[in-house]
Amino acid sequence: MRTAYQYRLRPTSSQVSLMGEWLELLRRQYNYRLCERFSWYEQNRCNVNACPLICHLPDLKDNPDFYSQRIGIW
Repeated sequence: MRTAYQYRLRPTSSQVSLMGEWLELLRRQYNYRLCERFSWYEQNRCNVNACPLICHLPDLKDNPDFYSQRIGIW
């Protein structure tokens, strides 16, 4: 007995273009958030080999992780 079904999508041309727009928006949002994480890392990293033994480390900015970047989805 099969308990799971598989459905094949057959979208119209207008639906295909709408799905393409949504995927483009999602791709841009993902890349923007990823860029935030990389720039945070670049601004807050410290090369351990170049640091003297006694040094003043600046306060770190808030780390942009997944939970702080989500936009009220959940």
